Amino acid sequence: MPYIAKSAGLVIAYLALAKIGLVFGAVSSSATIFWPPGGLVLVALLLGGGRYLPAVFLGAYLTTVMIHAPLIFAAAFSVGATLKAYVGYSLIRRYGNLDLSLSRLRDLYLLILLGGVVPSLISAVLSPLGLLASGMVTRDILHDVMWQWWRADVLGIAFVAPIILVFARQQSRFFKVRRTWEMGALWVLSFVVGQNIFLGWRLPGITLNEPLGLTWVYPLLIWAGLRTGRRNTALIQVMFMTQVLAGAYLQTGYFADDFVRYGMANFWLFAMLLAVAGMALSILSTAQRKAMHQIALNAKVSAVSSDGIVIVGADNRIEETNPAFTTLTGYTREEVLGKDPRLLASGKHEREFYADMWQVLLATGHWEGEIWNRRKDGEAYLEQLSIHTLKDAQGKVVNRIGIFSDITQMKAEQETVAHHAQHDFLTGLPNRLLFRDRFNQQLAVAKRYSKKFAVMYIDLDRFKPVNDTLGHQVGDQLLMAVADRLKSLVREIDTVSRFGGDEFAILVSEVMTQKDVTNLAEKIQAALRQPFVLESHTVNISGSLGIAIYPDDGFDMETILNNADTAMYQAKHGDARDRG
Repeated sequence: MPYIAKSAGLVIAYLALAKIGLVFGAVSSSATIFWPPGGLVLVALLLGGGRYLPAVFLGAYLTTVMIHAPLIFAAAFSVGATLKAYVGYSLIRRYGNLDLSLSRLRDLYLLILLGGVVPSLISAVLSPLGLLASGMVTRDILHDVMWQWWRADVLGIAFVAPIILVFARQQSRFFKVRRTWEMGALWVLSFVVGQNIFLGWRLPGITLNEPLGLTWVYPLLIWAGLRTGRRNTALIQVMFMTQVLAGAYLQTGYFADDFVRYGMANFWLFAMLLAVAGMALSILSTAQRKAMHQIALNAKVSAVSSDGIVIVGADNRIEETNPAFTTLTGYTREEVLGKDPRLLASGKHEREFYADMWQVLLATGHWEGEIWNRRKDGEAYLEQLSIHTLKDAQGKVVNRIGIFSDITQMKAEQETVAHHAQHDFLTGLPNRLLFRDRFNQQLAVAKRYSKKFAVMYIDLDRFKPVNDTLGHQVGDQLLMAVADRLKSLVREIDTVSRFGGDEFAILVSEVMTQKDVTNLAEKIQAALRQPFVLESHTVNISGSLGIAIYPDDGFDMETILNNADTAMYQAKHGDARDRG
């Protein structure tokens, strides 16, 4: 139902605009100088798609019925109007890449060229041929009729289509209270000037030897275009066009004799300038206002951003910074303008780091990563930096923008969290998770290079009585002291781990012989039997120890760890095996 209703509305609007063109734009019995339905149907197809082509054909056909035209002409005119609309619609969709809100000048020009100038050739050929076949014109004036027909179609599309589009696609508020007086003055002045030029009205209170000239129209269009936006400019255009057509119809005003003397050629040129110039100025003005608004918005965002922003020129000299830059680096804007950003360098990176950064930046125009820099007070800090390159239309570098934030504290917190996830909270030793990870790394190396390594499981004897009689605080001190003794007995490449409670494990890397492991085990047992002095308490404990060696006691993690655990359990119960 909406489609049928819209199609019916399109047909009615077509007939209404056709009536305007026939009554006010008629040059002769065979052609008009202005055909507004062409702009209407083109916009209908652009907004609604090709499904409205039947409505276009019906509107064109009913127009011929309205003027009682012969059937041959009716067929030629209807087919020509439909084909013109379809070809214009197809060309714009395929080649135009058109923004229907007409936010760019190219959108306006492509709309007129692809939607009007080119497809109007179809109707300018078919319709006059229909007139010729119907006996309504003779062959000797056929070319003039075709020329007149083409101009009428182009003007109708160039004038009507942009006006409909700016109202159909605009979403911002049309009337702005702050410009009420300005818009009112523009309308009054435009109306009075238009009435004087195009209808010959006398200006109130002013006596002129002759009416004002067309040169008075263009300042008003410039005013409207630059100050009041596209929709208001469109309405001013409609008012001027209405006054022009009325004056020509009544044979008064500036174009009073243009029908007879020039076939409305002067009118056509003026109307095309009116259509193109006014809308072009308003598009340029709107684009400028949007650009200025965007610049102001970007400046505001930069000012309130918590991220530091620094802009350098093609010569890599600082051109602008934001307040957050000063907050993060300690340098004021005036102190760094014209300077090289290397004044922030911390000295923690090698030359190769910066060479790699510039290689990526020059190749892709973008670099992002972590970098150490130094504040004005000498404090080094870690920042997350993103650099973007801006180029001109010729591809030359204009600016580079660096956006950065201080992540020193965040990085430290992340490292703390990661450390806690992989280390025992009490002793600081690697926990079971990190131990298994290092075990896997050692297993891979041992398999690749045919090397041996060992795992020791250690369980403290007599720890529970200490914990129960002297308290958990002393028990915790004892565990930390045990961890320190174990670490002092192994190499840096070995790993001492606490699995929980009073259980420890040692990953002994690169074992040459079994004797190496047993010697280390004897040292550990001897060290654990030495007294531990904790505050005012002297504590004596010992340790039960189990050993498993790769590949003698297994080829995978689970087997080796289980064998070490079993050996430790047997040792704790007095049934230890002598591997030596």
